[in-house]
Amino acid sequence: MGKKSIELIGEECGDSPKQVQRYIKITELITEMLEKVDDGSMGFTPAVQLSFLKKKEQKEMLDAMEFAQCTPSLSQALRIKKLSADGKLTVRDMEDILSEIKQKEIDRVVFKMEQLHRFFPVSYTAEQMRREILEMLKLNMNKYWDE
Repeated sequence: MGKKSIELIGEECGDSPKQVQRYIKITELITEMLEKVDDGSMGFTPAVQLSFLKKKEQKEMLDAMEFAQCTPSLSQALRIKKLSADGKLTVRDMEDILSEIKQKEIDRVVFKMEQLHRFFPVSYTAEQMRREILEMLKLNMNKYWDE
């Protein structure tokens, strides 16, 4: 038996058949959602899950993302997809789910390198900057608590 089209395309592009299916599925996103994937503001995998939503729900999802000022994590997208599949998804659900504090936001604070480079010598690595920032915070805390 011959290979399926998605297997042939995957081989040609260096992707798995499953990944080819994801690329095809994501074409079901409305233009505005697809633009978020293209500009990097929304992850590919959560976007694949959102492509299962009805067009009307995708439009509502855009409004919910604007409301919460974020895009969904994979686990949030999966929960939204499930509510939609069960016929229970509301705009309020989308807003509530997106407004949750994501685990990765609890675990770390992130600075972009360009935000920090103006405060450090060009030769500093990210790790050197991290250590220096922590040392400065510690010194500042000691000064603050001594007052």
